Amino acid sequence: MASISFLIVEGEPAVSKMMSMVIQSLGHQKPQVTSSGSEACHLTRTNAFDIVIADINAPGMDGISLMEDIIEEEPDPPDFIMTGYSTDYSYKRIIGGGAKAFIRKPVTTDEFNIKLVRFLNEKSLIEKNNSLQQEQANLNKRLSELIDVSHALTSELDYKKLFPLIIGKVTQIMSAERSSLYVIDWSKRELWTEVSEGVEQIRLPMDQGICGHVAVTGELVNVEDAWDLPYFNRTFDQKNKFRTRSVLCIPITNKTGKKIGVLQIINKKNYPRFTREDELFLKGLASQVAISLENSFLHEEIKLSFDSSITTLSAIVDARHPFTAGHSERVTQYALMIAREMKLTKKEMEILKYSALLHDIGKIGIRDKVLLKDGRFTDEDREEMNSHTVKTKSILDKFHFPNKLTEVPGIAAHHHEKVNGEGYPDGLTGDEMHLGSKILAVADVFDALTSRRDYPKYDSEEIMSCEPMPLDRVISILKKDSGSHFDPEVAQAFLNCLPRALLYYRGGHFPSIYVDETIQRLAPELI
Repeated sequence: MASISFLIVEGEPAVSKMMSMVIQSLGHQKPQVTSSGSEACHLTRTNAFDIVIADINAPGMDGISLMEDIIEEEPDPPDFIMTGYSTDYSYKRIIGGGAKAFIRKPVTTDEFNIKLVRFLNEKSLIEKNNSLQQEQANLNKRLSELIDVSHALTSELDYKKLFPLIIGKVTQIMSAERSSLYVIDWSKRELWTEVSEGVEQIRLPMDQGICGHVAVTGELVNVEDAWDLPYFNRTFDQKNKFRTRSVLCIPITNKTGKKIGVLQIINKKNYPRFTREDELFLKGLASQVAISLENSFLHEEIKLSFDSSITTLSAIVDARHPFTAGHSERVTQYALMIAREMKLTKKEMEILKYSALLHDIGKIGIRDKVLLKDGRFTDEDREEMNSHTVKTKSILDKFHFPNKLTEVPGIAAHHHEKVNGEGYPDGLTGDEMHLGSKILAVADVFDALTSRRDYPKYDSEEIMSCEPMPLDRVISILKKDSGSHFDPEVAQAFLNCLPRALLYYRGGHFPSIYVDETIQRLAPELI
């Protein structure tokens, strides 16, 4: 824990000396000490204290009055620990008045040490929890922003409108002063950009400036002061009385890996430079920008851009945990195999595809402590992990799906329901479940059982290893739980196409030694 600043308000010199020694022994700076409540009130106005330890009966101004006065006046008051004898103690008056703790006198050195350490540990846990909640809020905000930008980009094919749309959104989201979007013209070795309606394109030589450097090298540039770079051209700044400071510049590459543009953001507001989080966000956005640019120039179907957004969102969750990398993609492939086996329509398969890709998007709101836990979940851990289905629904409800895909949020959120009504989050029965959710339930469980995880797998009450479960055991579970967990028709459809599913990932996700015997036994013609 970082050093904490203390103010001790204590009329007994021996007590204040003892407290000061304990505080310093815990690695914190020497506290300010005063015997006067009035002086303490003045000290808090001129110093920033983290914790005030005040005697209820401090002379000049008693501890209660001191606490109430400071809490009322200060926008960010310190934490108060009150001390006093049992006759002075009143829970309603002390704790109800704003104190975080009460230490009854007389108190020994050991007792004070124990109580202070306990208080500091609780304070640290609260601060860490608040920090984690803020991180989650920031992640959700960024996710919402990415969805918003992705939707906006998929709605515009006219590049003359696309340029200001991208620049406006990026500048706002990145809290920057300005942004620029350049397209690479390899035939002329130039960068060009649209500024506004009615203004001709601006073209720059590719070998000049930060954007030219990024276009040629493909390197991301994140610098605190652009003037420190040897290849930065100061002409624009000097001509327009502008000062370029922090710059984040990233190449835009298409799906073949070819660099097609450069996105540059200038002068992060209220910060000396752009953060690592900004880099990650811009990298995610750059892939979407690339697709939108190609769509606008080549008039490709808008569906390409939408697919890229969904894939990016799906990958965000899988990327948080190495053991789940590729999970959403595999669940999607298994689900589509089942759908083809059950002869679903093209529209039904499209809805199922997006539902599968996004079924775990709610895990973006699960703390790393739980999501990345190595070992068996506690009841509290399990409750938080299970909440990812509700979070999935909440996030996807905010996504503006086309009319033909409005069922996606509900299907995705119910992939942990069971046909016997014992699943979550809503305890739906088979008659109440969407067929897409029934298909996802089978595909999701199959991938979990056949993939390595941090936690051991279970079959009834039997605890197994963290390694992929033997395929014979997996098949027996799918059969055994058909009619209780799984829809019988869906489970059978997956068993029918299981050899093709195993062959699809053979040599990649599945080692050949893991799947060959099962493929040979069930469909020898495939080997």
